[in-house]
Order: sequence, then structure tokens, then C-alpha cells
Amino acid sequence: MATNKHAMIRYQALDSCFGNRYRKFFIEDLVSACNDALEEFYISKQNPITKESYQVKKRTIFEDIKYMQSDSGYKAPIARYYEGHRCYYRYSDENFSINKRDFSEAELDKLDEALVMLNRLNGEAGFDWVSEFIANFEDKLGRSKSATSVIGYEKNPYLTGIENLSPLYNHIVHQQVLNISYRHFTRGEMNYTVHPYYLKQYNNRWFLFGITEQDKQNLINLPLDRISSIEVVDIPYIPNTKFNFEEYFEDVVGVSVPREGEPEQVVLKFDKKQYPYIVTKPLHPSQAILDDDNCIVQLTVFLTRELESLIFSQGDQVEVLAPASLRDKFREKTKNLIEKYNCAE
Repeated sequence: MATNKHAMIRYQALDSCFGNRYRKFFIEDLVSACNDALEEFYISKQNPITKESYQVKKRTIFEDIKYMQSDSGYKAPIARYYEGHRCYYRYSDENFSINKRDFSEAELDKLDEALVMLNRLNGEAGFDWVSEFIANFEDKLGRSKSATSVIGYEKNPYLTGIENLSPLYNHIVHQQVLNISYRHFTRGEMNYTVHPYYLKQYNNRWFLFGITEQDKQNLINLPLDRISSIEVVDIPYIPNTKFNFEEYFEDVVGVSVPREGEPEQVVLKFDKKQYPYIVTKPLHPSQAILDDDNCIVQLTVFLTRELESLIFSQGDQVEVLAPASLRDKFREKTKNLIEKYNCAE
């Protein structure tokens, strides 16, 4: 079989399907994946060719599989796995890919940098595979180096729900709809059918963002430590075309983005000893210095509980000057604290 451009697009699409450990690809799925890849290619090239002239059928895919398995092809370990009377296709060797090739020295140096970053996950619950992956990768490439760690990262080994992080990441990448059981603090066990889009960490805690079948317009925010079970649901996935997560969190501290209202200007006055730390490590990207002599800064953010917690963590080294509503809240918090400590005496 000739390895022309048309065929190479199909081989790449099939390679991606066979290497996917999170989905079963039956012959109809393989045909669809190849046709989608071909359509994307011709549309991107603005080629006037008609869809009927490049779309393929089962027979072509069967021939592609034979070629990829052959010695003149890629010697690909494509195996059949049966589910009832139907069979799906997958590489028996999960490390195989037709794209494997020797790396240049420059590429190996880049991979070394990537391995350093991967080491951040080493030992985290849910990422037990990292240690074995790094060892195998370095051994195969002959890049083994000192195992002595020279960088320390903050992590919480007792954090619950972290075992869901790696599976959720893969569900997002492979666009799978999920049935999630969630333990609400006040409303008990709840169930959501979620189209997962994004994972975000804040304050050493991970959160899942997506839309639900119940509400396709607004994002839901689920802390991983409150998720009790995850199951894949066989319904069409709704891709994210609405939310730009790089911009979504711009005006908040934390992960809670109010659906209504606008960001407000929060003015804070710090003690002279604390002020240099706030200047060198801003509380939020929007932080601006209003009065350097009097140690006053301004944030432009939504008023959220995470913001209140962040300001409150500064203790008596900060004073909220504006807005009045937030100043009143801190006055009430301070009053409650005084009452508690007076009772303790």
C-alpha cells in the first residue's frame, strides 16, 4: 500500500486510536476517526475537493491495519479484544507508536528538562506511575543521572481525593462525559453528569471545572476531595467553546468566580514591616501600589470568601480601607474574635 499523504493521515489517526487506553475503538470508530482527520486536513488546506472523494470505508481501514502490522509497514502490535460479538482494536504494547524515532542531543536535553518537571509529581497519590516512567525512560535513552533531589516542592501527602487527579486529567484529554458522585457539606450525596474541561489547584487543593447535563450554560466547580466516585457515561461530549480558563480566573483570588456582579477595587494598608513582602509577592496579579510611603495597595477583584481568607491570613498587619462593605465584614470578624478571646480568659 502506497504511503501517500492521504494514507499517512489515516495511519496517524489510527496510531492515536490504538494507543488510547481510555477508550475502546471498534471498526466504526476507526472509520470515523480517519474521516474526521481527513476532513480536518482538507478543510485546513481550503482544498476544493469534495468530501465524498476522500472519505473512507471499513475495507480501507482493514487494509490499513494489515499494512501497519506488516514488516513492510510499522510492525505494529495491533490486537483485537472482544466485547460480546464485537471487537475493538488496541496496541498490545502500550508504549508502541509509529512515531517513535531516535532523538537528537538537543531534543534529549529538552526531555531532561521535562523529566525534572515530572519529578514534581513523584510520590504524589494518583501519580505512582511517574517514578516507574522516569526510570524506564532514562534507562531506554541512557540518560540516567543522579537521583539526589536538589529542588523541594510544597505538597500535602495527606490530601484526600488526589487519586482522582490523574484519571480526571485523562478523561478531559479524551473528552469523556462523567457521572460524578459528590459529597456536599450540607446537602449530602449528589450526582452530576459532567462534561469535564479543566483542573485547577489552589491552596494545595484541586478542583474540577465543567458543565453539567442539568446546566449547560454555567460552569460547575467540584473539589476533588469531595468526589466519591467517577464513571464514564456513553453520551456525546460537548467540547468547550465558551470558556477561556486563562482569562476566567483573572479577576478572582482562588477558584470561585461569581456569576453576577463586577470586580471591585479593594484598598489595603499594610504595616511597614509586612509591606516589602507584599510588594515582592503580590496578593493578586492586579495588585498596584497606590501610596508607597503609607504602604497602601489596590487589588481589582471579585469579593469572594477566598479573598477574605487571604486578607485575614495577614492578621493585624493589614487594614481594609475599601470598599466599605468589605471593611464592615472585617470589623465584624475582628469583633467576633475579640469576644472569643475575652471568653477564653
